[in-house]
Parts: sequence; C-alpha cells; structure tokens
Amino acid sequence: MPSLSRRDALKSLPALAVGLAGCSALAEEDHDSPVSTAWQTKQFDPVPGAQPDGGPLLVGSRSPFNNDPMLSALDPGTGEERWTVSGRDGRGSPVAADDRFAYVFSKAEQALAVDFATGEIVWKTNVGPVDEADPGVVEFAPVPAGEQVFVPISGTEDDVPDRVEGLAKANGDTRFAHDLSASLAGAPARDGAGLVVPLLDGTLRRITADGTEDWRLDLGAAMSDVAVADGTVYVGSATEELLAVDAATGEVQWRAPLENTVFTRPLVAGDRVYVAAADYYLYALDAGSGERLWRSEAASAFTSGPVMVDDRLVTMVGGQVNQRGPSGTVPFFPDAVYVHDTAGKQVNEYRFEGYQDGGSPMWVARMGEAVYVGQERSLSRVSEEVFDDA
Repeated sequence: MPSLSRRDALKSLPALAVGLAGCSALAEEDHDSPVSTAWQTKQFDPVPGAQPDGGPLLVGSRSPFNNDPMLSALDPGTGEERWTVSGRDGRGSPVAADDRFAYVFSKAEQALAVDFATGEIVWKTNVGPVDEADPGVVEFAPVPAGEQVFVPISGTEDDVPDRVEGLAKANGDTRFAHDLSASLAGAPARDGAGLVVPLLDGTLRRITADGTEDWRLDLGAAMSDVAVADGTVYVGSATEELLAVDAATGEVQWRAPLENTVFTRPLVAGDRVYVAAADYYLYALDAGSGERLWRSEAASAFTSGPVMVDDRLVTMVGGQVNQRGPSGTVPFFPDAVYVHDTAGKQVNEYRFEGYQDGGSPMWVARMGEAVYVGQERSLSRVSEEVFDDA
C-alpha cells in the first residue's frame, strides 16, 4: 500500500505540463537509452501517431520551429525518413490515420489529410482561430469516424473557442462546428460514427455524426483520456475511480475504486480493462463488472500507457503529463518504463537517470505492431528483448 504521506501528496490534480523542450540537437554518435532499442532517431518533441497496415510509421511534432516537420513518415523497420510535411508554425497535433490518409492539425490553423503512401497533401482546411492560443490547443489527435474526421480544438486557457469540428474525409469541407462548454480534460474517442468527449467541467458527452449532443453525464471532476470498446466507454476520474458507461445511453454500468486520478487512456483487451493510475498502481479489472483482478505498484505516477504487445503491458511513470486539471503537487519522479505480463508480474523496469542524449522521456505508445518511446529530442523503437523476462 502507498504511504499516507504519498497519498496525501497525490490528492491534488496536476497542472497541465506543457512546455517547450530543450533546443539542443542530438550528438551524431549513437544515442544512449536505458531501454534496449531496435533503432533511435533524432526527432524534436515528437508526438504519437499511427502505422497503418502496409504503411509507414506516422509521427507528429510539437516543435515550434518552422524548419522542423509537422508530420513525418518513417520506415518502421529502420527509422529512416520517407517524407515530411511542414507548416508555417511547426507545432502539430498527434497523428491519426485510416486505411489511406494521415490526419493532423496545427497551430498554423490548418487541418490536413495526407496520402501516407506518397506524402501528398490531399486537402487543407482552415480551423482557426487557434494561432494565438496556447500550445495545448493541438494536444489531441483528429479522430476519423465514418465519412468524416472530428478535429478537437481546445486550449488550456480562455484564448480559443473550445469546439469539435467535423470535416468531410473526401475533401475537408466543414460539416459542423460543435461548441464545447469547457476545455477538453483528456483525449476523446470514437464510438461508431460519434465521438465521446471528457470536459474540464466534469461532464462526459457524446457528439453524434451530425454534430449534435446525444447525451451527457455529470461526473463532477476532471477525467482521463477515453477508451471505447464493445459499446462501453471507459474513463478514469479524479473522483478516484474508473467508470464504465453505456455508450448508447450514457448510463454508468459500474464504478471501480482507485486511490487517485488517472492520467492515461484505459486499455481494453478481451474481457479485461487495464488502467495505469496516478496512485502508482497498474490495475487489471474485469471489463464486465469492474472487479479488481490484480494491481502492481510502480515507483511513481503513471503518465503513459498501458499499451499491449502479445501478453506484455508497457507503461511509463514520470514522463509528460497530458491530462488537464487544477494545479497540484503530484510527484512525477523517477522516470521509468515498465513491462508487466497480463498476470500482473513485473517483467522489466528501465529507469531514465542522469543526462540522456535524446532528452527526458515523454511517452510510450504502440503504433502498428511495435512499441515506441518518445523523448524530448528523439524517437525510439523498443527492441524485442525488452519483453523478455529479466
């Protein structure tokens, strides 16, 4: 069990931890990392993306510099660059993709669809005003759903109209703009042709394909990124619980107690839901009932993951905090990547200590069939040996 002093410290929500990474370039020699990597490449302030079947690895960047690419396509096997897309303002959102296009939007007030096979920009659509907003306005990825793409536009300050815009996949035409009553608390998720959004006013809402609100649920506290699977919405809350909500009606199906809030997206796999919480515990719960199956303690608050490869769960503690909420004093040290099996056994731990050529660790993500680690100045593909028992 965590100590009383640690639990007291965890009682507050953190401020949004968004800032510019250091500007120094990586040295030309090999880059050290405590995590064994298949490759590691220079990438300034990378953000997660996707790897479509048969396509390249697609990653974005929040770099503020115009000469840094906003969107890059890399060879997933080697990390070599295939093509890039830049904008007037380099800061871009995380990247989403379907079976043909990559989608991203930027501080340059543009949403783009890019043919990921060629790097050709298929369409551009203005999504202003966002140019004067804080960098957090591009915190969350576009969400392809049905015949359109939802673009979540939401800053961390009162300097931009918080909204979700629906753009036609075919040509980028604006179908609707749905005003939000508050900033997004975490990343939304697709539910069929609709979108489930968590807001800082403590409400969870579903937006339909035509831009209307289908239902809302008042949870009274900030929430995590949203996961949707098999007609159920899973979301962590600062009410110190994980909730399962019926995606069709907005009715709560069950509540599972935690010991603090959640900064990460829950992971649904089979009949289980895994949640990495700010109380230093990785949990496995029964997806149908919320019953706790096991939990495993880490050295700090989880900020990224879990993601799964085969029967391995990968998470990060420390790192970059993306969930939004009031100022607080949650400690985020040390920085480490964890590997667990699905029975809750810790397989490996990799701590980032001292100077790192690639900069401080920010996130872990699964893209395609591999796991990647984003640092301030680098992107790495995790090697297979990381998943072996120590």
